[in-house]
Amino acid sequence: MTTVFSAAGKRSRSRLGLRTRVYLLLGGLLLVNMAGPIIMVWYAAMARDLYTTTADKDLAALTAAHELENALLNQKGYATYYYLSHDPGWLVKLDESRRSFSLWLERIRNDLGAPEAASLVDEIASAYKRYAVAKDNVIALYQQGRVETAKGQHWSVRDDFDGLREQCERFKAFYRDRMRHTSQVYLERTDMVMAVAVIGVVINATLGFFLASVLVGQILDPIRRLALGGQGKVAPVGLSDEVKAIGQKFRDLEKDVDQAHLDLEQSRDHLMQSEKLAMAGKLAAGVAHTIRNPLTSVKLRLFSLERGLKLDPSQQEDFEVIAEEIGHIDTIVRNFLEFARPPKLTAQPVSLSAVVDTTLTLLKHRLESYNVAVTVERGRPLPEINADPDQLKEALVNLVLNACEAMIEGGEIVIREETGVLEPYGSILAVRVTDSGPGIALPLLERIFQPFFTTKGEGSGLGLAIVKRIVDEHGGWITAQSPEGRGASFTMVFPYEGERGWHRS
Repeated sequence: MTTVFSAAGKRSRSRLGLRTRVYLLLGGLLLVNMAGPIIMVWYAAMARDLYTTTADKDLAALTAAHELENALLNQKGYATYYYLSHDPGWLVKLDESRRSFSLWLERIRNDLGAPEAASLVDEIASAYKRYAVAKDNVIALYQQGRVETAKGQHWSVRDDFDGLREQCERFKAFYRDRMRHTSQVYLERTDMVMAVAVIGVVINATLGFFLASVLVGQILDPIRRLALGGQGKVAPVGLSDEVKAIGQKFRDLEKDVDQAHLDLEQSRDHLMQSEKLAMAGKLAAGVAHTIRNPLTSVKLRLFSLERGLKLDPSQQEDFEVIAEEIGHIDTIVRNFLEFARPPKLTAQPVSLSAVVDTTLTLLKHRLESYNVAVTVERGRPLPEINADPDQLKEALVNLVLNACEAMIEGGEIVIREETGVLEPYGSILAVRVTDSGPGIALPLLERIFQPFFTTKGEGSGLGLAIVKRIVDEHGGWITAQSPEGRGASFTMVFPYEGERGWHRS
């Protein structure tokens, strides 16, 4: 059931948008905070009315009852003093006390607020009238000298006095009860106000908690995560304020958008350039294929003429120049065709050391013609890998001839064979070709493997591009380095499963 209720609660919250939830919570807080002062104002008004309309009148009535009872006691005392001394002065004070009693009785009658109190006042007034008449008769008997008769009536008057005083006590008890009732009402309403205040505090705290949860969980935290760029990142110094952080994030986004727009423009230019190169490559491949057939026929006829003609030294020199230039043209055409339509790899187990030896044997006369000495640094023959030996041989030929052409007046080439481990690739084989030529300028290093890029006037710009393509097809990579004044160095690296213990230098 808990799962059902929880799912229902989530669906209900999902139907309320973030703005609606924030508005509802703020409205609840405003309602509770407004209700509190209204209840307090109502309670203050109630307390004021209670004291001004009830408590004050009851207190005045109770005070008047005390004065009424005091006046009654004074009348009894003055009459007794007259009985004992026959001094008329006590009768004068008795009359003053009677007027005082009548005034207090009239004041009580004017301020009565309850029918029960009016009935008690009427009873007191009637009893007092009878008591006053009886008291006057006793005084008259004393004035006539009929002392014994007066004493007999005096006892009956005393009973009237006790009854009248009891009625005054009942009147006082009535107002004491009213005052206790008023106090009880006041306490009950005070308890109610306190209960309402406690409920308001609880509701206020609950709404505040939910509002804080919504603000922090659904507004501030997403803003902070957006400002940090992802979860788990430590807040950078100076970005503790979410507003500043989000502002910085938007400025970074604007920079990223500008950079992405620039990269897109560059990519579009590169794509257009690549399309042009592809079209040029297709055209060159077609032209090369068309030229190669008649060029092969020209080479065969030239070979036949060389064997059948008797040429003087000058004619022989011209003939050799023609044959050399035709061979140059054939090399360029073959490179175009190979780059445009690379042959499929015919992989087989082969050692790169064997490829190096075969290549140097093949290029022996060319190296002598370039006046280049080659040194092979080999600790032991490299282990076999699954590769196409003809393709690897072509790549190595291109690297060696490229080095020979760079060293115009001859020089030295060092071929170093290496094995080792390079993380994260694992075990690798490497063949490093280093020449003693002038080297490569640093700005050109990034472009030397691009097709058709060359610094030589007669080059096709495809030799190093073909080398890179062959190495890439074997799952390896090639790097070029050219320390200033120390020639150029090309390293072909191939992965293989072998021993670990060598690290890339």
